[in-house]
Amino acid sequence: MHRGMLLLPLSLRVGRYVVRNNQVRNNKGSFFPQVRRFLSCEIPLTEGQQKLLIDLGDKNVSPSCDHKTFVKITKIQNACRNLKLAKEEIDVYKQLLREGGDLGDRRNDWEDGDEDMKALGCNLANAQAILTQEILDFYKTHVNVDHHLDVHEATIEILPGVGGQEAKLFCRELLGMYENYCRVMGYECEVKCRGGEDTKGSGKGIVAHVRGENVYEDFIQEIGIHRVQRIPVNCNKMQTSTSIVLVFNKKKMTDNIEKKICISKCDLIFETKRSGGAGGQSVNKNETCVKVTHKPTNVYVEVQKTSSQIQNRSIAIDMLKNKLYCFYYDREKAQMMKKRKDQMQSGDRSEKIRTYNFTHNTVTDHIANVQYSDIDQFFKGNKLVCLINTRKVLFYHRIIDETLKGILSRTA
Repeated sequence: MHRGMLLLPLSLRVGRYVVRNNQVRNNKGSFFPQVRRFLSCEIPLTEGQQKLLIDLGDKNVSPSCDHKTFVKITKIQNACRNLKLAKEEIDVYKQLLREGGDLGDRRNDWEDGDEDMKALGCNLANAQAILTQEILDFYKTHVNVDHHLDVHEATIEILPGVGGQEAKLFCRELLGMYENYCRVMGYECEVKCRGGEDTKGSGKGIVAHVRGENVYEDFIQEIGIHRVQRIPVNCNKMQTSTSIVLVFNKKKMTDNIEKKICISKCDLIFETKRSGGAGGQSVNKNETCVKVTHKPTNVYVEVQKTSSQIQNRSIAIDMLKNKLYCFYYDREKAQMMKKRKDQMQSGDRSEKIRTYNFTHNTVTDHIANVQYSDIDQFFKGNKLVCLINTRKVLFYHRIIDETLKGILSRTA
């Protein structure tokens, strides 16, 4: 008999549960089927989040919600009930082990080796994964429709902060680190601009374009001020310099423009009038001049190129699309520049996300509150993968907390 096997009677009652001897063993994964990984790293729900979600399963959706929101929250509630069931099954099984006297001295044994417990743990992990994905879907459709979570390309800009030439040198080292990271992750990295000696004061730094699955969510973890502390080759004392990493989604900008210039007929006002101009047998008799106005933006064009109203109408619509593209491009560009300015902050040494201390040979991340030794190895990319995954867990926990507030505000 296997050392970790527990003999149970045909059935046992624990509270309101009746668990048969072969129930768990024969039905592994039956409650929650195996699911693919939805995210690029595992995002475990915190105990506080799980408690809120279990409570959410018993709440009523507000009648003021529209049908789409009602259906989505109901789906999340079903996933919450599955999470509750998975946790209760584990609690019941632990109780059975206690009653059978097989829990006390072999706690690690059944956690690490018991097949039934592993199956129940797998059910719980699947329930959490499904629920996490449902919450993120709600975030994308109801909380932040302008999210960048599904974006597969990003533009990275690395600017020197304080520190003169040492800051510029560190920008190039950061670029090398990100190129190594992309090789480890299988991303495509194309350097558009490597900066230059005229970088100071020009506003131009290193620019790289990166492509890969969910690459944007990786690199937004790098936004901020990176501080380097070391003794330069031409100096005898420690110098502190900074570089600033900015990340943009230019494809999202283009996609937003394309969506906005998909003109609906109900957004257009067509007006006709007689064409102006000298001569012509019927130039002032027929209303061939067409004016088209886009109601949401009040952008308009007026066309009287041909003697056919139908042709002028078609030309006017094409011209309006071009004019709207310019209109929305200027607006999106202004928003991007504002985000760039916000990301840059002040460049002060005190506002940093990470410190690279060459004297102590350590890298300290101030957001994740972790420290890595061996800077050379860190710059090769593998340790950066671990750090970014840690940062993404914190990032998604904030998103889940924000989304839960939005969901709970729609329930009673």
